[in-house]
Amino acid sequence: MLLALALLLVQAEPSGFACTFETAIGGSRCIYEAESAPGDARDNSKSAADAGLRACTAAARRDESLRKDCEKAVAEASLGPRCSVAPRLADAQGRLTAQAQGCVEALRQAIARTSRAAALSLECCKCLGDSRCAVGVSQCKSELADLMPGPALKSCLAKSCQDACAFLAPARETPPPPPPAADHSDKI
Repeated sequence: MLLALALLLVQAEPSGFACTFETAIGGSRCIYEAESAPGDARDNSKSAADAGLRACTAAARRDESLRKDCEKAVAEASLGPRCSVAPRLADAQGRLTAQAQGCVEALRQAIARTSRAAALSLECCKCLGDSRCAVGVSQCKSELADLMPGPALKSCLAKSCQDACAFLAPARETPPPPPPAADHSDKI
């Protein structure tokens, strides 16, 4: 009986490899070890949104407009069909169930877009804004987060900010090597 009680306690405690929203969204290797059970779609959405909002703050790197865009994307994902589901996504200890994988991926995509924008676009879009580019800073960040600058942004990039936006410059083609010199030594 003591052994059965010990086994129950061990199962109730999360393992060191248990996925939580924070660890799974962050990309840590973890195990979705919580057991599935009936849950509430609103609770699942709230748990997902709370974790996503915390991740947005870090991903936005102190840029308020990026943080707000991330929070909007996280809210949409957490209310979407991958997070707002009837089976519980997490147990009382915060361990995620296998059903949470789709929700985590939806949140991760929203947050990754913000991380890309923060890493790639902040200096570039600031420079373009200072150079009076017709594309607004917010739109610039959005287009660069998707690595898909539109025609207007491409035009601005061609005119200015090559240093700040160097990550968008096409790779320079190296010229082909010259053809080998003809060897005439074997002809008489």
